[in-house]
Amino acid sequence: MPSTEAVIAKRFNNLLRPLQVHINRATVLAGELAAMHGVDVEACELAASTHDLFRSEPDFAQISAAEKYGIPIGDIETATPMLLHGPIAAAWLENEAGLTDSRVLQAVRWHTFGWPEIDDVGKILYLADKLEPGKVNADPSLEPIRNMAESHPDQALLKLLQMRCDAHLERELEVHPFTLALIENLKSS
Repeated sequence: MPSTEAVIAKRFNNLLRPLQVHINRATVLAGELAAMHGVDVEACELAASTHDLFRSEPDFAQISAAEKYGIPIGDIETATPMLLHGPIAAAWLENEAGLTDSRVLQAVRWHTFGWPEIDDVGKILYLADKLEPGKVNADPSLEPIRNMAESHPDQALLKLLQMRCDAHLERELEVHPFTLALIENLKSS
């Protein structure tokens, strides 16, 4: 039976090169941020290296995989099935790759939206995914948030979530309830 690492590597190696590059940049940043903030570096790097393993699957495959793993498909996911890629990756990691670290599984599951009870591994993954160098280069308005993440990760997370929420509302898209709950929790802490 192949090891967890071998199963993950096989999946990763079949991804398109641009997605591999994003994942690698996010993994490096996750490790750096984790080390800066005293968070489990290995868990953060594992979460970052696996968070987008199903990101490029077509809509029909996202729906099919969600159904296979019993993942609920809400209105937001029905409208944009790609949003299922985090929950699918987490289910795949647990069921096919044998991963048991609940911190990593939760971080991967909710890296697109965040979740109300986000832990430190989840915060690091969210920040690393959205603030890796390729994304900051593409959108220089992220640079101050990227800098803030080094000293005040919760403030950076709140600013990033609010920015993304505002962008969704401007485009008249629904904001996931978990994102809104996380924003409120961060504001009150």
